[in-house]
This record gives sequence, structure tokens and C-alpha cells, in this order.
Amino acid sequence: MSTEAPATPAPREQRELMQAMLTRLPEFSDRLARLLSDEDEFYHQVDTTAPDELRKVCRANLERALTALVEGRGLPLDAARKTGLAQARQGIPLPSVLRAFRIGGIFVYERLLELAGPGFINPARTVEINSNVWKTIDLYSDALTTAYSEVAAELSHEELALLDGLLQGRFATQAELENAARELDLPAAGTFVAVVTEAVEQKERPGVEALLRARRWKSVWRPGAETGLVVIDRVEDVRRLRDVLGTLPLAVGMSRPFNGFLEAPDAVHRARIARRSLVAGAAGVAVFGDSPVTTLVASAPAMSRDVVRSVLTGILVLPKAERDVLLDTLIAWFAGHGSAKEAADRLIVHPNTVRYRLRRVQELTRRDLSDPVDVGELYVALEAVRLADDAG
Repeated sequence: MSTEAPATPAPREQRELMQAMLTRLPEFSDRLARLLSDEDEFYHQVDTTAPDELRKVCRANLERALTALVEGRGLPLDAARKTGLAQARQGIPLPSVLRAFRIGGIFVYERLLELAGPGFINPARTVEINSNVWKTIDLYSDALTTAYSEVAAELSHEELALLDGLLQGRFATQAELENAARELDLPAAGTFVAVVTEAVEQKERPGVEALLRARRWKSVWRPGAETGLVVIDRVEDVRRLRDVLGTLPLAVGMSRPFNGFLEAPDAVHRARIARRSLVAGAAGVAVFGDSPVTTLVASAPAMSRDVVRSVLTGILVLPKAERDVLLDTLIAWFAGHGSAKEAADRLIVHPNTVRYRLRRVQELTRRDLSDPVDVGELYVALEAVRLADDAG
């Protein structure tokens, strides 16, 4: 099987145009990177978090393709295959990679015509260039798809078993832990964060591992990028990691930093609890323990339902419209630090309206908003209702 796309010698004027593109490689690399960012969600995230990395990749691909064409060589398909293998192992979605090659091919074609100007290339040559571009895109796409299939087979056996062993706490001896770390290319001793993600109204899950790798973070993920371990160097990296993950269309739960793989199962459990503390259907990032009451409610849903029945039953049995008004008022009152005026500003009503509704809350719940214990019970019950409504 040939490892190069067949080449036909390009006419002199075409070679001149490609050489002209090579002399302006930084400019065209930047334009291609911006185009990819505009056209594909994954590359938009890369451009947001690691713009220099994206431009470096665009430059390398443009330079390799244009140089081969200028020198009259076939485009090396083994390069496309190596690219596919590397990107598949990094978790970059195949549809994004295929889309990028199509966008890149069309970009080169349009820039050649742009450089040529009217009349420089006759119409027959223009059709020929267009045909060659699409033939090359098809050949590259086949090579990429084959590479992704190979990697999918690789990840379904030993590495997946080792990762599951770490995440589920199946390894007890130091030798087993060190072997798993070595095979997964992770440090045997280090600081980690467990991350649990859920796609939010997104058909294609973004390549989380690839985005983190672009920011020089090492991580390992289960297929589908739902649960992973991220290596961090400093505790302050948690904030940076949170910021990067916050740019993705994902609901993300993170554990606190932990040392050693023996703590991984508990860390994953805490990351799942953090994920459950977010509003369902909305993107965001929650770190375990950031909001202690919400974390407590999310970690004990059955007990939280008991609290709701005990505290808020008098409100929850009301017609939906009346119930929602009282609960929204209570939420606004908490958000306003117990100020009726601030709650009124949030709800765009008169402060006396807020005070009347709060008296209704006290009557229906038999809780006194001047009693710290009663206020605490109401807040816990309110968070339980919010998370239960989100889950439903």
C-alpha cells in the first residue's frame, strides 16, 4: 500500500503561488487558526486556551503540504496517519479533525486563487486545482479514520483495565500502583485532581484531554472523557484548571487535590458529588467543598428529601405558581443576606411585598427567620429542593 498520495507535477504558475504562500507562512497559519476557531467548537476551545499551540500545528501542516507540492512530491499519507494516531490518543474528536482537514484544504485552494488574481490561472487549471484539493482531502480523511480505529482498539484492553483499577481502588500493593502509573504514563508519586464531566446539550463531546495537553497538563481519561485524573504541580493549579474547564460546554465536578493513587476512588466519588451540586443542563465547574451546604445536600440525596418533607411540606403542597413565588422569594432573601430590600431589588417588587411573602413562609413552615437554627434548616431544605428539581 502506497504511503503517499499520487503526485502529478504542478504547472509552473501553481508552484509559484505555493512558494508565495510559504514565504507568508506565519500570516496564513494565523488566518487558518482563526478560521478553524470560528468553524469548529473544539478548535475554538484550543484557540481560547492555547492559541500558540494551534498556530504551531497549522503552520507545520501547511508547510509540509505546500513544500511537498512545490517539490513535486506526493503528499505523505504516513504523516496523516501519525497525526491521526497522536490526536486520537489525546482525545481529539475525529469529526473535528476531519472537519479541520476539509477546512484546511479549502483554505489553501482559496488562498491560491486570492494570490493569483484575475486571469493568472486559466479556468481549466482552476478546476484541476479544485479537483486535486478534494482528492487529497479524501485520501487524508481515510488515513485519519484508519488511525482512529487502531487507537480505539488499543484503548479498549489493558490501559482501560489499569485505569479502572486505579479509579475503583482495585490495586492494593505498591508494585501494582507503580505498574499502572508507568503504563498510563502518569507519575507514580504526585498530586492529582479527579474530574467528572457531563456533556451539556452537545452532540460531540469536546476533547478534554487534548485541550489540557495543549496547556501542558498531563491527564488520563476513560473513553468518552467522562472521568479522568489530572496531574497538577501546585495547589494553585486547581484554579487554573477550573478556568480552562469552565470554557467547555460541560458540567464538571472536581475533587480537591490528593496525593497518591490510593486516594483516587474517594476523589472520584467527591468529584461526582461536586458534579451533582451544579444546576442540571447548564455548563459550569464545581469543586468539592466549595459550597459546604450544597456539597452536603448533593452527597446525601435521600436524607435531603427527608429534610425537605420535614421543613417545606407546607409550601410544596401549594399550587405551583404560589409555591414558586414563595420559594423564589426565599432564595432572593438568602442571596440578599437576609435583607428584604435587597431581595425586593432582585425580584423587582416592593420590599413590603417581600416581607408579606416571608411571613407566609414562616407560617407555612413554622420556622422563624430570626432564629439561626430555623434559618439553617430552611437553607438546607431550599438547596435540596433546587437539586431535586434540577435532577427531575
